[in-house]
Amino acid sequence: MRIPYPDVLRVRAFRDLWLGQAISQMGDAFYFVAFMFMVKKVTGSDAMVGAVGALETLPFLLFGPYAGVLADRIDRRKIMLVSDVVSGGALVLFSASIAVLGKPAVPTLLMVPFFLSSFRVFFMPAKSAAIPSLVPAAQLTSANALSMTTQNLMQLISLGLTAGVLSLLFALSPSLFYLTTVGLNSVSFFVSAYFIGRLPRVMPNRKDAHETHVWQDLKNGVGYLRSRHDLVVLTILLAVFRLSVAPFFVVYLAANDKWFGGKPQTIAWFEFAFVAGMVASGSYAGRLKPRYPARGFCIGLALVGVTVGLMGFSPYVSLFILWNVIAGLAIPIADVPITTYVQLSVPDAYRGRVNAVREMISVGVMPISMGLAGLIVARTGVEIAFMLMGSGMSLSCLLGLLDRRFRNIEMPETATPEKFVPTREEAPMATLI
Repeated sequence: MRIPYPDVLRVRAFRDLWLGQAISQMGDAFYFVAFMFMVKKVTGSDAMVGAVGALETLPFLLFGPYAGVLADRIDRRKIMLVSDVVSGGALVLFSASIAVLGKPAVPTLLMVPFFLSSFRVFFMPAKSAAIPSLVPAAQLTSANALSMTTQNLMQLISLGLTAGVLSLLFALSPSLFYLTTVGLNSVSFFVSAYFIGRLPRVMPNRKDAHETHVWQDLKNGVGYLRSRHDLVVLTILLAVFRLSVAPFFVVYLAANDKWFGGKPQTIAWFEFAFVAGMVASGSYAGRLKPRYPARGFCIGLALVGVTVGLMGFSPYVSLFILWNVIAGLAIPIADVPITTYVQLSVPDAYRGRVNAVREMISVGVMPISMGLAGLIVARTGVEIAFMLMGSGMSLSCLLGLLDRRFRNIEMPETATPEKFVPTREEAPMATLI
């Protein structure tokens, strides 16, 4: 059975968003692995890696609620555009400081991730809320699957280059390695901004956007989420899962130092294996039409937890790669259907706030365990740390199956969404050009 990716890419507005994000995600993949590696090499501290990770997630807790309100009040295209331009500019300044000093200054290692996340926290609910307005509902699952597959494919390419070209560059000149990875990501933000600038306006489908106070808007959004048992359970499961997985990269880097020589290419190849699994199953996830999306979500993420736990018994490159591939295979099958369910079942007027509140709660808990990650590794060792993370991830998701109402939620019937935005209002068929 053919996956209708070409069909959804004929929608011009979605195609522009997809192209911009594909390039931006490639830059992000370069940057993420390199940045955490950079923190470890510059500071030599597992605790500092955890602190940087905590600062990176803190904006979701501080600004997440307002980001969701904004996505349900003004043009979502404008939010995404400003976020990309400001993020790209910040990385240009970061690159300049590295060029002058020869390596990142420790204060910038703390400030930059917090600053970038402070703008990305606005981008994410705006993007998630915009997609159902850019494609017909019948193509929403394909759009979500294509977005995830593309993100993973870009990571795959970036990680392959990191393991090869950039690792060689690090061996020749660490400062050039730092400068190149940051510079590439800054360029990717500006390219993404160009394509987002081509989108039509994506206004929330509501008439009272400017009649209610921002605080009342937030209360209404939280009230809507609380009224939905399925969304409450999903938010709790994601919060516990992310609380458990938050120390992962700190433990990952410590294991790389202890078992695999501390080389950047080893981490890159492990991540390559993980993303390869996601790419392989992403196409299959696009074909799935599960009646009960919560069941696949719980079982899939529980399997991810099992693989993380097994990493604690696997001081061998081949086994680490195997567990990463299996984890990667499970994630799209768990994630794509439940994402589509939320997008279809939440009215357009509430999508931004619901997405932001879910992210605020589920990501907002991560600084707790990230901040303690260095201490956990020091006290327990990497073996026990992997087991603790894996157990928390698996148990949190399997508990979701005990909730009868949650496990039996059904995918809504495919129907036209409240608002479909063509590229040209005077020529609706222009979206197919």
